[in-house]
Amino acid sequence: MEEDLSTKKPAASTQDAAQRPGRPALSADSGSPDPKNSIRPSRRRARAATKPAQFRESDAAKSTGDRARDAASTTATAQRLIPDHIRKRFIQVGHRYHFSDGAHAFTDRGARLVTSSENTEVVKSLIAIAEARGWQAITVSGTERFRKEAWVAATAAGLKVRGYSPSEFERAHLARKLSREAAAAAGVEEPSADSGTGRSANNRHDRDRLKGPITGRLIDHGVAAYRHDPHEPMSYFFKIETPQGEREIWGVDLKRALMESLTQPKIGDEIALRAIRRDTVTVRETERDAAGKVVGQKPLDTHRNRWIVERQEFFAERAAAARTLRDTSVDPRQAARRHPELVGTYLQMHAAQIAARHLRDPQDQEKFVSLVRTALADAVARGEPLPPVRLKEKAPALTPTPDAIKREEAPAR
Repeated sequence: MEEDLSTKKPAASTQDAAQRPGRPALSADSGSPDPKNSIRPSRRRARAATKPAQFRESDAAKSTGDRARDAASTTATAQRLIPDHIRKRFIQVGHRYHFSDGAHAFTDRGARLVTSSENTEVVKSLIAIAEARGWQAITVSGTERFRKEAWVAATAAGLKVRGYSPSEFERAHLARKLSREAAAAAGVEEPSADSGTGRSANNRHDRDRLKGPITGRLIDHGVAAYRHDPHEPMSYFFKIETPQGEREIWGVDLKRALMESLTQPKIGDEIALRAIRRDTVTVRETERDAAGKVVGQKPLDTHRNRWIVERQEFFAERAAAARTLRDTSVDPRQAARRHPELVGTYLQMHAAQIAARHLRDPQDQEKFVSLVRTALADAVARGEPLPPVRLKEKAPALTPTPDAIKREEAPAR
């Protein structure tokens, strides 16, 4: 497990931190961020302008309807109304709701729903509660990721949101997402290949990921608790938009892959991710009791993927280079001029051809060179780092010593 190293800043008071929008307050005893994200109904803003007399009757009727809705909303909030499917999803202990493993999901404070999680399903549950209680407009606070997820879920449910200002890209992405969901509900789109459930579907998904790149439009990425669960260790994620919907890819190595990326993808770019290797690692798994309290740790043998993250055109260029390398009729010099990145690879091919001369059978020589060519071409197509070209350094000229000069000038005997 890798540590997330960050620069520490001087701690501020809880009151000062609470006044900064989007920043969680600091706990007084530990100085660490208080991970409370919240959703509450927005207060109605008073109308300052005075309207003409002819509109007062209709306004009075609207005001009566608004008061009735507000009264119903207040009653639902006071009664802490929770939809049945939310009650079945979580375990209730007082006003706190937990996952089946005991981890805390959220707390119902009546007029405020509070959570330390950024999990998408938890956020959707909070929005469903707000909708059931008649909160037509909500105010969100907490981490940027939580506020963004709440804006997405609330906007999709038809609620007005304060506390988050989406970018134009996020608005366009949400519009495409809602359009896709509406089309799917109408039966326009066919079920995706990833719609299977169960362990066999997950294993098939893992095998497919290792075979080919995962492609889509980059929506978001960053360091976060695994699956946005505050009880899980820190990891790194990429969220992409695909024709089948949104998809999140998690992996500690994704952070390194992005830093070392040759194309440096940005939000909104069409990207491709490929797991090129699986390394066996041992991590420390946290053990919890029924209440969700940490009681210990145990070693766990697992696998960690090594990733490549690039823009999609990078893999298209690599595929063309791999086809050139596989074509034995192409002269290496012409291939290197067409694809300068293959110079080091062709040097490896030349070394393989020299090594093959030690084999007596010509067929064995040809087979050996063919296997090396195929392996190198596959590595090029996968996007793996290409071998560098090592230039020979000239041997430094030796400066003659004075005694040597005298010996050279002396007449031979």
